[in-house]
Amino acid sequence: MILVTGAAGYMGSALVHALSRKKKPVRAVDNFTTGTLRKVNDSPVWEKDFTSLTDVKEMVQGVTTIVHLGAISDITQCQNHPKEALLTNVLSVKYLIDEGVNAGVQKIIFPSSFAVYDPDSTTITEETTIQPQNYYGQMKWWAEELLKAEQRKGTLDTIIFRQSNICGKGLVSKRTVLEAFCRSLLENREIRIHGSGKQVRNFIHLEDAIEAYLQAIDTPVTGVWNLAGEETYSIRQLAQLVNQVGEERLGRTVRVITDPNAQTGHEREPQDITCDLHRLKELLNHRPMWTVKETIHQLLNQKQTR
Repeated sequence: MILVTGAAGYMGSALVHALSRKKKPVRAVDNFTTGTLRKVNDSPVWEKDFTSLTDVKEMVQGVTTIVHLGAISDITQCQNHPKEALLTNVLSVKYLIDEGVNAGVQKIIFPSSFAVYDPDSTTITEETTIQPQNYYGQMKWWAEELLKAEQRKGTLDTIIFRQSNICGKGLVSKRTVLEAFCRSLLENREIRIHGSGKQVRNFIHLEDAIEAYLQAIDTPVTGVWNLAGEETYSIRQLAQLVNQVGEERLGRTVRVITDPNAQTGHEREPQDITCDLHRLKELLNHRPMWTVKETIHQLLNQKQTR
């Protein structure tokens, strides 16, 4: 049995959908603080609180693999509600480790983030300097340390995916910068950039990310893996690319407005960043990955298939 937390969310619902299509036994749970899906395909989503020890003890029974996708991922919400964020993003990991080991769980797969890395690094590998710049990144690092400590004991296999920016069409929407820009174009509204527009971000499509999780579930891999895409864009370049695709698909573009005073926190502003993906490509069996341009086409046309 595979336990998926955060199953009503963007990634969780996509993973449960993929597992159910493969006829894998899955137990889907969510606390429904943000997600609303009560069923994914034929899999009901249980309402459970993974910060409750009682609920965790119940949800891990009969489970061999845990994919812990439930989290507070909004950086501002983490800053404004630090206690809630700590319970959700760190204590829940401790509960799932302890109760999972007691119940015979063999593997935990956990989504960490590029937010743990030094934001001034221009080449990202799994050995890049750890230097979180915000509370969210710090909590991801604490959770990683809990998992790696358990791995060293030999009681549990752990897989940590340090994720860049996941994008693309899912069963539920996600408030990503790429989706926001595409929505502005579809609604014929200006694209508004917060900050200088020089901030750079790496993007990986949801389908590629889910395939990595499926491989991690099915194969005997452990350790830390960067889960990123092949392309990195500045926010300004991303807005230009959305307009380029808009011209191709819809025959129109929209105005791009930059608000330098709206930026919050430290964001990457090197000329470019390079992600070493050789381990990820092996995990994905060297399958072609989605491009950002293909993703924009998909977001502008929900019916489009690859």
